[in-house]
Amino acid sequence: MNKNNNKTIISIVSIIVVLVICFFGYNLYQKKQAEVISAEKLTLLHELTKQFNDENDRNNKFNLLKDTLDEQSKYNLNSYKDTKVKDEFKSSINIMRDYFHKDYDNTIKENNISDLNNTSDKSKFSDKKAKLDNLTKVIEKEKDVTFETEQQAQEKQSEVEKLIKKYEEHITELGKKEKEAKTEEKRKSSPADIGEKPVTMTSTHYENEYFIVDVPAKWSGKWSISKTIDTKDLGTPSQPAIIYAFSRSGDNPMFGGGGQTVHVYPSGLPSKVNSVKEWTKFGSNIYVGVGASSGFFNEKNETYYKDEMAKIRAK
Repeated sequence: MNKNNNKTIISIVSIIVVLVICFFGYNLYQKKQAEVISAEKLTLLHELTKQFNDENDRNNKFNLLKDTLDEQSKYNLNSYKDTKVKDEFKSSINIMRDYFHKDYDNTIKENNISDLNNTSDKSKFSDKKAKLDNLTKVIEKEKDVTFETEQQAQEKQSEVEKLIKKYEEHITELGKKEKEAKTEEKRKSSPADIGEKPVTMTSTHYENEYFIVDVPAKWSGKWSISKTIDTKDLGTPSQPAIIYAFSRSGDNPMFGGGGQTVHVYPSGLPSKVNSVKEWTKFGSNIYVGVGASSGFFNEKNETYYKDEMAKIRAK
């Protein structure tokens, strides 16, 4: 009986010893396998980080960051995770993300107008705003990869959007000022500002406060006049030119259609006007320009054109 009991005890002890050996052996195997996996992951991470640093193409860098994040997700599914590998993943991903964060910040810096109130170039604001608008689209597209949290992405987008809003406000303000300036320029160039009085006009007669024009009766219904105020080319803001353009159509081959201008300078002749030597002067500040085609006026009172051309005289 004792002999049988001893055999049983020995068998149980043997089984326990075998199980213990298997257990520790398996754990040792698992540990070795984990070490192999860790070494492989560390090598892979070093290679990915090196590729990222050596790569010049932004899209390729973005794809390398995505690949690294995918590798991290796969590794986190393992039951055994090496702290060293986890830290290396974090370090590599931070390095890669930092590239994109700096890229975002550089775009913001390059398109930041520091002296907003002293910048009056609307096209400059529009150009900078367009580039920042594009940046918000890039961030929206890349944020799930380049930012660790949604909050970080929102903070960066908010920074860009605040700058865009400032530019929109200044663009609107500059647009208003441009409109006001054009309105003021037009107002200063209007007949009311240069003191022009109402005109008298019939089918053969035109009269204003500066000169009188009479055309042949046969021109009735065949002539016209238009007026412009010039403050840039032949006039200046302080010495505007009132330009009257007379034109006509005609049936006579010798005295067919033609046109001619009359230049009036109520405030005197600007020094920049060089064409005056080719004009015929009437009165103190009235000049008849050179005719086009067969002209319009008989401004030199030539007998041959007496009944064929319009007559002009200063008041």
